[in-house]
Amino acid sequence: MVFLVEFLRDPRRTGAVTPSSPWSIRSLLDEAEVAGARSVVELGAGTGAITRALLQRLPPDARVLSLEVNPSFVARLRRRLADDRVSVVAASAADLREVLAEHGMGRVDRVISAVPWTTMPSGLRADIVSAVADVVADDGRFSTLMCRHRAATAGARSFDRLLRSRFGTVWRGQTVWAEFPPMFAYHCERPRGR
Repeated sequence: MVFLVEFLRDPRRTGAVTPSSPWSIRSLLDEAEVAGARSVVELGAGTGAITRALLQRLPPDARVLSLEVNPSFVARLRRRLADDRVSVVAASAADLREVLAEHGMGRVDRVISAVPWTTMPSGLRADIVSAVADVVADDGRFSTLMCRHRAATAGARSFDRLLRSRFGTVWRGQTVWAEFPPMFAYHCERPRGR
């Protein structure tokens, strides 16, 4: 219910009426190959559905930095996530470089995202993708969810071009038809332009 309330308050920023489903999360994290990662950044942590699944898969010495802009979600995450491996940060993904520096982290193994790419302003979208490309390790991966029905929109096409301009390898994962609306993940490797 909290997700719906926040969506009604600010649909462009929240981007969805419900958290990601277990099916989409499983597909995203399987394709992202997070199991051996030691450093992970999560963008758009929401109510923590992906965060909790990440923590189940990561080794005991892993470190997760979860960024979220919605103050209600941040407060909820901080109350409900009792795991020393995760730090919840109230910050925009566009400030990723600075946030990592403040937390003593350099380049990271994985960046996992559920931010609403197609509803955000194009300048902000470009700033975030640039920040991600700058902080993901050379052998790391950036993985982000996308609604399948939005994939044909101008915003999604622009996002696809942006990803391909900042990463040498970009591919789409399998569509999760059990989700409503159906979702897939973009996966990006070999960051460039830094």
